[in-house]
Amino acid sequence: DNCHFWISVLTMKPLGLAILLSCAAFGATPVSTQEVLSLTGKALQGFWEQLSNVNCVESVQQIKLGPNGKALYKQDSSFDYIVSLELTGNDILVEESRVPIAKPGERKTVPLLLTNGFSTMAFIFHPAFQSSFEYSPPTQVEFEGSSLLEVRFRHVPGARSPSVLKLKNRDYPVDWQGAAWIDPATGAIVRISASLMPGLEDLGLKTLAADVRFSRVKFKDQTGASWLPEVATIEVETARQHWRNIHTFDRYRVFAVDVNTKTEIPK
Repeated sequence: DNCHFWISVLTMKPLGLAILLSCAAFGATPVSTQEVLSLTGKALQGFWEQLSNVNCVESVQQIKLGPNGKALYKQDSSFDYIVSLELTGNDILVEESRVPIAKPGERKTVPLLLTNGFSTMAFIFHPAFQSSFEYSPPTQVEFEGSSLLEVRFRHVPGARSPSVLKLKNRDYPVDWQGAAWIDPATGAIVRISASLMPGLEDLGLKTLAADVRFSRVKFKDQTGASWLPEVATIEVETARQHWRNIHTFDRYRVFAVDVNTKTEIPK
């Protein structure tokens, strides 16, 4: 009773140095692209550690939309959510663990969209992945009362993609283009919004868009605050179907694993 579209950003593969667009393409700015990428890259290395050391409650709302954009059917689920990040050679593997907290009620035979991995979408700016994208020079913008740097990005054709679209047992790389809003003081990504570049029209996709927002989370005994995923909205539209999935992340807490080793001296 789920649709055949499955969008995932679980496997990301780095290539090396970043490819930068010329200033003429986007307009000059006093802060260089490389400086922002370096700052954001360092922040995302910290984000890796923060995200790997917490768990939270993930609430997922799957919505089937009608031709007029109004909801025809909604299904809500909640999970105890943990992300595991692993570096293997040149690949970074992201695994999500979801333990159901609140299961949906009686389900109708309505095709729904499956989406996962979007809590890590900011990794588009991680140093290991920067070669797969072109980045614009940053522009200073006002966003919800804060002064941020806006950087646009575009996937390099033929480069490895951080996302895949699973359709009929096949994986199709997703070419993202969009923008990120970055805190100039810390390099933290506050919001990242992306849409599909031309190239998958033959699969019947009219729209594929994702918008992920992050918020400051302060833990007890922590000096500063961590920027962690708050809400991810994914929308997919084909000639006949239209879906919107909303992932909300809250109730963060630090978890720890204690390993006790007992050594016995043989007699």
